[in-house]
Amino acid sequence: MPTTAPLQILLFSHPDDHDVTRYEDAVVRSLQGGKEAGEYLGTGDDLGIQLEVFADAPSRTAPEVFDAFCHTLAIVFIDRALLDKTTPSFWDWLVRCWQYVDASDGRHALLAVAMDERIGHAFIKKRPELESLQLLQTYGLGEYAIRPAMLALRALHECRVLLANALPTVVGQRPGFLRLFISHAKMDGLPLAHALKHQIEALDWLEDFYDADDLPSGRNWQRELERGVGSSLIIMLRTEGYDGRHWCKQEVLWADEYATPAVLVEARTSLNHPAGILPFERVPTVRIPDGNLLRILFLALREGLRFVYFSRRVEEMKKNGKLPTPLDLRAFSFQPSMSALLRACRSLTESQEPSTTPRLIFYPDPPLRAGLYEAAHALVASYAPSGTLLATPNTLAATSGAKP
Repeated sequence: MPTTAPLQILLFSHPDDHDVTRYEDAVVRSLQGGKEAGEYLGTGDDLGIQLEVFADAPSRTAPEVFDAFCHTLAIVFIDRALLDKTTPSFWDWLVRCWQYVDASDGRHALLAVAMDERIGHAFIKKRPELESLQLLQTYGLGEYAIRPAMLALRALHECRVLLANALPTVVGQRPGFLRLFISHAKMDGLPLAHALKHQIEALDWLEDFYDADDLPSGRNWQRELERGVGSSLIIMLRTEGYDGRHWCKQEVLWADEYATPAVLVEARTSLNHPAGILPFERVPTVRIPDGNLLRILFLALREGLRFVYFSRRVEEMKKNGKLPTPLDLRAFSFQPSMSALLRACRSLTESQEPSTTPRLIFYPDPPLRAGLYEAAHALVASYAPSGTLLATPNTLAATSGAKP
């Protein structure tokens, strides 16, 4: 049985509705990335999530379209041309779409984005079945210039919550919850940390799912990560004093060892810096010389989505037999460092699973580059139990028929 992809995004808009273009572009950019920062959005690579754009009703039924993936987020951009020029079949399909989403128990989601309040009112009057659909009004996204970026953040958030709701949750935490640890040096990072927390608290829909906290000296962050590494993301505010502070360095090293999703905010102002020793290589970096805190949140939400996307893919591989059951598994959402691999190996060595249980250390494609690839496999062979396999989805399928 083929493995169903975790997530797809469907965008619906009419080509004559020119005002929706900047909103649609922002959502596409948030998922597919770009080389240069644009307005309030940062840069990034393509997250690899399927995205399709429709100007009319799809040829397949709503259940067929939505259930082709584990989860589907549909976004409808509502303006005058969509109301006046789309065919009755589009509205029939959209009604069925909303009914199917509403009955999916959180598996799928639909965002209907109205360009103004009058347009939104006309939308729900097109079909009585749409009156139960809560609209997202663009005026509720803030100042005019910032609205597309805010919608892109909202789309990233909705995607992550859809995926997270289908995964095992940390005891005591609600589904979709993500803790943002703000790591900073008290000597010069407090103003930026406080401003970032205030930005998160100002977004009602964000505050409900994201708990922003700092890491005061003396906190046992290792214990915090052990309690919920899958629901934690560290934002490192690298000011001039950051690298020299003991607890800041320790937090970075723990994040590397635990393979925690992380974002580095480069806030140093000096033109020259000595060579560093902290493992920042795999961490995406953002600069905010213009004070654009949304760029930090944009990168953080992307990393949170990347982490849970691969976790959801792994769960689907288990379900469809692409991974054996039982399986002693350690999965990473990105290429692991040597410290992270060593910790995974030791964890497998201490595991209480029977010795006959297959053991796998798993990370997304592409495989580690030459040199690192050989070193990583040598480390696993030396420190993990005999027979432990280090693989990506593609190398696993190619080398062992998808079975460790």
